[in-house]
Amino acid sequence: MMQPRGIIKLSLKTGQALLLGIKLQALFILFTLLGGVVLGVFPALATCTKIILRRLTHKADTTDSMFGDQRNTFSALYHEFWQFYRQSFWEINGIGYIGALAIAVLVADLIVNQNVIHSPIVQYGLIVLLIMVFTYWLYVFTIYARYALHFWQYFRQALVISVAKFSNTLAIIMGSILATVVLVVFPALTFVALVPLYLTPMIWFSYRSCLHVEAVMTYQPS
Repeated sequence: MMQPRGIIKLSLKTGQALLLGIKLQALFILFTLLGGVVLGVFPALATCTKIILRRLTHKADTTDSMFGDQRNTFSALYHEFWQFYRQSFWEINGIGYIGALAIAVLVADLIVNQNVIHSPIVQYGLIVLLIMVFTYWLYVFTIYARYALHFWQYFRQALVISVAKFSNTLAIIMGSILATVVLVVFPALTFVALVPLYLTPMIWFSYRSCLHVEAVMTYQPS
């Protein structure tokens, strides 16, 4: 059978990616609600990350048709989503809310210092810590999707990998800005593909940082 090429192939791939994004957005909303929002949002984000990472790192089966990857039918995605969502539910909630608590504490300390203590050194220190926590958030879901670690090791691994290749951190930020521009130009995407659109550059560049650290750790100089 003749395979599509050129602009036709690009159009098909773009359409397939958009359709996958719409399905993931729908599943994200569904499973966030399933967890009562408060307990559903972090497992749903982690599962979206897991699925996107799988699609970026594992090519489609060669038997798949020109109309899309068989893994990306809604029933197959639902089953895959439910499996990882259920498996990760309590652990990723713990990881997520510890990270959220860290941000809340640092913001509260910044407000107290600004209004009561008035210490520039404390202020700068808190800002540095806040930047580190925000950087941790850019990596933790990819780390969780890629590695099977003990609970507290995810925090350490996310911090180590986040500073290992700073260019990738900048690329994640630029990707998020670009995603925002796309949403401004095409506001309808906000309702159908918001989460995958922001997650994809974050996952790709944080994954590249993972590969960099893995290569450094396995390299043995003679």
